[in-house]
Amino acid sequence: MSGRRLRPIALLAVVGLLLVSLGAWVFVHRRAGAVERPRYIFVNETDDHAHDLAFKMTIKLAEKRSGVENALVFLKRLPPGRTIEQVATDLFERWQIGRQRAGRGILYLYSEQENLFKIEVSYELEALFPDALCHELATAAQTYMLSEIPQDFVSELVITMNLRARDGAAAAGLDWRPPAWLKDVRLSGGGGVKAKGYRRTLEDYRAAVRQLPAANLDAFEPAIDPEKTVRLYLESLRLGLGDPRLPLLTEGSQLFRVMVPRSEAQQLRVFRFYDQAMPYRLIRLDSWALAVFRPGVPNLPIVLRRADSGRWFVDEPKSWTYFHRYEDGIDFLPKYDDLLFLPALRQMGQPNARNPIYQGRVRTPPARAYPFSLADAVAAQERAIRERPTDDRLYASLGELYLFEVNWISRSLEMFERAAALAPDRLDYQWRLYDLYLNNSQADQALATLKRLADRLPKDRQVQDWYRFYKDEYDFKPGEFAAGTKVAAQR
Repeated sequence: MSGRRLRPIALLAVVGLLLVSLGAWVFVHRRAGAVERPRYIFVNETDDHAHDLAFKMTIKLAEKRSGVENALVFLKRLPPGRTIEQVATDLFERWQIGRQRAGRGILYLYSEQENLFKIEVSYELEALFPDALCHELATAAQTYMLSEIPQDFVSELVITMNLRARDGAAAAGLDWRPPAWLKDVRLSGGGGVKAKGYRRTLEDYRAAVRQLPAANLDAFEPAIDPEKTVRLYLESLRLGLGDPRLPLLTEGSQLFRVMVPRSEAQQLRVFRFYDQAMPYRLIRLDSWALAVFRPGVPNLPIVLRRADSGRWFVDEPKSWTYFHRYEDGIDFLPKYDDLLFLPALRQMGQPNARNPIYQGRVRTPPARAYPFSLADAVAAQERAIRERPTDDRLYASLGELYLFEVNWISRSLEMFERAAALAPDRLDYQWRLYDLYLNNSQADQALATLKRLADRLPKDRQVQDWYRFYKDEYDFKPGEFAAGTKVAAQR
């Protein structure tokens, strides 16, 4: 690892805007032997800049918490005749990543065309992140960067590595490799479909689950007693099982797991948070139940729904769509003031139960009896759209189906963007878009949507406060990041 040839270098430098062109891979301005560089290193040479603003904030927050410099560089392709290892070594040395952070720095380098990922750490961090682990993480990235939401993998990687660097905990012992079942997933379009712009369908993901080979998961059948289903679900997390075929999951949850694969390390991390927040309390309301854990530990409640057979299933998408936990917060917040669980949460004293995020602004769709055919429901909505292509409500309804049943954010966004274009005066569409952009790490779009809402609601003090706060948060100072998308060498 090149860090051994460097003097100890400081913290993590994460995601990047410094787009490196084929003939100018140096990224540096030399003046009397010194290297000029922005405060934070973020380079993105690819065509996808939807998440740049969110990545910048991730870098700042990560360093603030851990003291490690994080540099993230996304390249469209490697320079001719160079390996990703050579490019990483050159960038690390030229930028002196971590030099100003007590010798603690990390470079994350991704090349899109070759789908290669490289992690380079400074000398001071090698004991925590040895070569074998960095190689394992880089190999895992080659799978996750082609998933439905690669930006989530990058954020998860940066957060986890910074936590371990801060706490001094050994990173060995956790299996960061992609889950074993993932090698058997077959999706239309082939392995590199994302880079080629292939648009996967619901049936693609349903077929992927059906075609997985049989697995010995009989011990995780949904139970008649919701308490037992919760215990089985927690046990699956303890074992690191991210398998979408887990029988106690709803169909939408299984599809969600194929779209966003979960490694053993990720599942174990979730379990540890739940384990620290025991005991949980169960809210039971007819066909719905909610496992709520002790406040003060980062987690989301577990949503369960009862099938017509009387068995209870875990509905993972609804934990993410009904509730929210901010990156710099601890206790979850309900999103909507029409949630069935809200009165019970207030009665038990859950910290944020009296302050739903979107209070009076947007509501949840009516819940369907379970089970139902997700494919048939989507097909019915698509037929209706073909018959009435200018009806904004049909796009919104399909968007809600994608969101609340599968947590398929990109497809839900597509539907609500169409609905909002047809009905620009519908503020509830704007609120839904704001929420979707936030959860898709599209901070610039979320901020633009919030500005539209602030302009439309000049007397809404909360909306005005939100807009001012987020505008200030994302208003980076001059010199913090590179001014342009390319930083060429000056010889």
